[in-house]
Amino acid sequence: MNHRLALDIGTNSIGWWIHELRKDEGGRYEAVRSIDGGVRIFADGRDPQSRKSLAEDRRMARGMRRRRDRYKNRREALMRELIRAGLMPGDEKTRKELERLDPYELRRRALEEKLSPHELGRALFHLNQRRGFKSNRKTDARNNEAGAIKTAAARLEQAMMEMEARTFGEFLWQRQQQGLSTRARLRPETGENAKGSGYDFYPTRKLLEEEFDKIWQAQQKHHPGLLNDNLKDRLHYIIFGQRPLKPPRVGKCTFIPEETRLPKAHPLFQELRLYQEVNHLEIQQPGEHTRKLTLEERDRLVLALQDKKHVGYKSLRKLLKLPEAARFNKERPNRDKMAGNEVRAALGHKKAFGPRWTSMSWQQQWQVIERLLNEQDPEALHAWLTDEQGLSGE
Repeated sequence: MNHRLALDIGTNSIGWWIHELRKDEGGRYEAVRSIDGGVRIFADGRDPQSRKSLAEDRRMARGMRRRRDRYKNRREALMRELIRAGLMPGDEKTRKELERLDPYELRRRALEEKLSPHELGRALFHLNQRRGFKSNRKTDARNNEAGAIKTAAARLEQAMMEMEARTFGEFLWQRQQQGLSTRARLRPETGENAKGSGYDFYPTRKLLEEEFDKIWQAQQKHHPGLLNDNLKDRLHYIIFGQRPLKPPRVGKCTFIPEETRLPKAHPLFQELRLYQEVNHLEIQQPGEHTRKLTLEERDRLVLALQDKKHVGYKSLRKLLKLPEAARFNKERPNRDKMAGNEVRAALGHKKAFGPRWTSMSWQQQWQVIERLLNEQDPEALHAWLTDEQGLSGE
């Protein structure tokens, strides 16, 4: 005898039901009868006042520990590589003496003067201390601070142009000479009810990478035998390399267990969901029995919903020329719209692919959607869409 346990897991309850299963002639299992079920209610795992998850503080602290550990591991790996390459002394006491050197001055001098190998190593090691903000499309949308950082990054580029600073290191050296802080700090609030205006300046990862390349190019002329391309690639990876986000684990299909489920954004899933939603519609009229849609009515609604993010039930009634008193079974006072093919509506919009989207095969459409879902670098995505997909920069 086989059984299936079904669970409905909520924030403060778990619903459960057990079915007895029987294998049919085709080898598939089907439910024969319900054995038992119920609901287990437990305390809500959120703070009663703020309604925030009780696990949020623990998660934040865990994230801070992980970032700190990764930074320390990266710093140790960079030091080992610099010592191996001869850019840092192997003796710890001698390395301590290098800490007396002003790293900002070294980063500025490296652009135009010959540095000793150890001075160059000190400058490169300092780049690793704060390697800049790297934009991520998949996380920035959920991070309120990311917008403030991007604004501060644009403010920094403008300030560097005004100060004629060739690199971020030279910009910091100039601020140091003026007696200003070299740290990115929040700007003070102004006005009676003013909100913080963000950071004074904030460097991007790209800005630090450009400085690394300029320093390497300038110093390679003085140390051609030491500064080779292989060493450059290794140091660049240690300082600026960042592991990609861990992809979410996709479950298996209920009907074809050997295949994974389609993402909700997949064109075939969007088509399936749209037909499924419309097929579940029923028309209710006063004094008459509730009836299903005819095939013609269903196709007309599907056609109307294909290129729309959502359509109001009032518009759908007009489309089917139903009486004003008629209602759809899914219609509620707080649910007056029906979702359409949201992905097709977005990417087939005139500001995106336009009519060309519907002429593409679902395989071509999925190639674009998958890139939109998974690409973390906004600049790389922009280049791919313009160069390979023919979209304008706008």
